[in-house]
Amino acid sequence: MFNPAYTYIALLIVQASHLLHHRLAKRHISFAEVVSAVVLCFPPFVVQLPAVLFVTVHLTLIAVQIVGSLWIRRLSPDWRQA
Repeated sequence: MFNPAYTYIALLIVQASHLLHHRLAKRHISFAEVVSAVVLCFPPFVVQLPAVLFVTVHLTLIAVQIVGSLWIRRLSPDWRQA
């Protein structure tokens, strides 16, 4: 059911949406967005690692991005507070 290529694409979409949300909410990004960006630099169809590792990391980062979007006002500092 969970394929590394599908979870990679899902993480890519969630990450892009989450970064857009940061832009629209005028909030700073955090370490979680940087980690997701680094993980996206290693696509599963190029790098040879166990599929379960890719799926687990992708799903975990998707969950982190969703929680971050839901609680963006609590978790991310406002641009005006710089």
